Amino acid sequence: MDVIFTIVSRNYAAQAATLMQSLAAAEPGARRIVVATDGPIPALEPLAEIIDAATVGAPFAAMSVYYDALELNTAVKPYVFGHLMAQPGVGSVTYLDPDIFVFRPLDAVRAGLAQAQLVLTPHTLRPLLGDANPNDRDLLRAGIYNLGFCAARNEPKIHELMAWWAGRCRFDCRVDLANGLFTDQKWMDLSPGFVDSLYVHRRPDLNLAYWNLEGRTLARAGEGWTVDGEPLGFFHFSGFDPHRPKVLSKHQNRVSAAPGSPLAELLGDFAEAMLRNGHAETHIVPYHHNRFASGRTIGHLMRRKALRAARAGEAFASGLSDETEAWFDAADPELSEPGLPDVTRLMEQVWFENPAADPFDRATIEGRLGFHQWFADNAEVLGADPQAVAAAQALAKRAGGSARSPEPAVWRDTPWTGPAAQVFDWLREPAAQPRAALALLAARGDLRQRFASDPEGLLAWCLGPEAAAGRFAADLLPGNVIEALVHDPAPLHRAAQMAERGAVASDLQRRLNVGFGAGQRAGWPDRLTAPLREAWLAPAEGLPTPFVRLFTEIQDQRPDLRRLYPLATAVGRFRYLRWLLAGGLAEYGVEAGALPRAVRNHPLMRLAGRTLRNRAPRAAPRSAARIERLLVVESSNLAMFAPGILSLGTLAYDATAGRFLGREGETSIPDHAAMVCFLTDPTLVPADAIALHAKGVTWDRSVGVWEAPPGEDHLAQGFVDEVWTPDALARTLSK
Repeated sequence: MDVIFTIVSRNYAAQAATLMQSLAAAEPGARRIVVATDGPIPALEPLAEIIDAATVGAPFAAMSVYYDALELNTAVKPYVFGHLMAQPGVGSVTYLDPDIFVFRPLDAVRAGLAQAQLVLTPHTLRPLLGDANPNDRDLLRAGIYNLGFCAARNEPKIHELMAWWAGRCRFDCRVDLANGLFTDQKWMDLSPGFVDSLYVHRRPDLNLAYWNLEGRTLARAGEGWTVDGEPLGFFHFSGFDPHRPKVLSKHQNRVSAAPGSPLAELLGDFAEAMLRNGHAETHIVPYHHNRFASGRTIGHLMRRKALRAARAGEAFASGLSDETEAWFDAADPELSEPGLPDVTRLMEQVWFENPAADPFDRATIEGRLGFHQWFADNAEVLGADPQAVAAAQALAKRAGGSARSPEPAVWRDTPWTGPAAQVFDWLREPAAQPRAALALLAARGDLRQRFASDPEGLLAWCLGPEAAAGRFAADLLPGNVIEALVHDPAPLHRAAQMAERGAVASDLQRRLNVGFGAGQRAGWPDRLTAPLREAWLAPAEGLPTPFVRLFTEIQDQRPDLRRLYPLATAVGRFRYLRWLLAGGLAEYGVEAGALPRAVRNHPLMRLAGRTLRNRAPRAAPRSAARIERLLVVESSNLAMFAPGILSLGTLAYDATAGRFLGREGETSIPDHAAMVCFLTDPTLVPADAIALHAKGVTWDRSVGVWEAPPGEDHLAQGFVDEVWTPDALARTLSK
């Protein structure tokens, strides 16, 4: 008996239905099976047997924790092969991806199995020339064979192969191209050496797809199709979206479907079939294994931590349960040391994989609390959700500190003794090292841990991640430092690199990010950004306005863009401007707001922007509110303020999270406060004041609300006009 199966999550039910319908017509005698990975799919029951992926012998509960949808759906494949081959009467088992359509009986597959134990199809039989996607390098990374199709005889040697393959897929069915892994597929590059016989199907009739279609001729022949004159067995619609039937695949730009061509007709037919089978409804079904039982999303950081733990023996037998969720937020026993603050298991994963965490010394209190601060400040970029941050803060608080626990000051200059309203002018006074940066160093242990002996690194960090996050303002730099940066912009390049959002793929992206990306987001003054942008904003040679060298340099790096948007024609130029505004500029780290007004407001640019279907939303207007009081507090102290207090012209600034709160919760940033009350530890006040300044908040008076005032020579004294006791503040607020 021949068995043919596919594997799907519920959002791929329409693809599976279309595949099974095609198999019912082409292979009515075969046993058809759908393996469901994230819940029952009743609509498929009339078309095939439905098997729960949790029943095929894989460690499925654990896999659902440490694998995402693509990885999980491919990881169970060798287990399914083994499960089906153990059943009586099964002679061969064939796997087909759910986005395949079978046009003819699979006689070519049977012919291959008559000659060999295993049948595979290579991605391509000819080199993929040029830089379009995919190319030869892409196929080297993805694997020799496309595992959207695999057929095997039920023989002992195949059982051994499937057991080995399953062992590899237990922990290494990952999309990890940097380490040579691509789901289950890359492993099968080794299969020719593990079986007695392999049939590599080299004709174009099986597994025709975007990666091998170039240079082949597709044609309709009666009720079916041919490729290079041979009857087409099955087509693999990988990356196809029936709502965009003119696009062959989202994964490629090598082959286009010309209107009226056989390919366009084939895509249209498949789109109609998928829509008839409910794709509009099924493709939006949420992935079941993407959340814990509580509803909390499991992110990639959690999955990577769980994978390491599973390798080490953690069972995760309950899957995405409350127990597993609590496991991530609990203290990591491997890093527990007497007298030192604990870190959560999720924090340990960051410490393990992120080089930016290396400078924090895990053997000292200062290093651990500094790491806590850094983890909280960069949680979103690191992939940690608010609940993970709260769990970390609870551990720090249990140790007698917080993520912002104060440390002994390292300030060596004479503090400001004049009116607090003039403290920012004092910070701007000429100095060898910017006083504003040194004030942050004195206030924050995480910065001292990394930059105590690296003043250039401190400046770059302040201008990069701190400024981009709204915790530092470049306008606080002294004039002599600005001039030094103009003549030697190396710290600006370092700042941009520190503030990069994810991996940077090319040198051009890195160079553009300095002046047009990080510099714009961090609010660097024109004196710094103008030299970095000048050469890029020169008129593009031989092209009309608004084209500047920046635009042509991007296209020069991309053969696909030159082919799609030829600048020799007006239509090509207009379409290229649309591509830039639709995401091309962002892809290269360029903020549209960094372009000169003459370029942004050029009629062609404005028209191109209006034609975009999903235009970037306008930024919400900033509140022009002038309030009576602004209370600067830690997250852990917010509960002390009754909602009524925050309704009488009084807002709170959560210095831990960097957000403003009113009676109804989070609110917009006020422009001005008559009084700012710093309830945070005196050591942290300079950092909190600089953060408020960076967010554009001004104030008339400021007070420090402290149980025990610091000495007169403490740096914080320069940022406040008076010192109140908490009781004095309480009396004022109750009036």
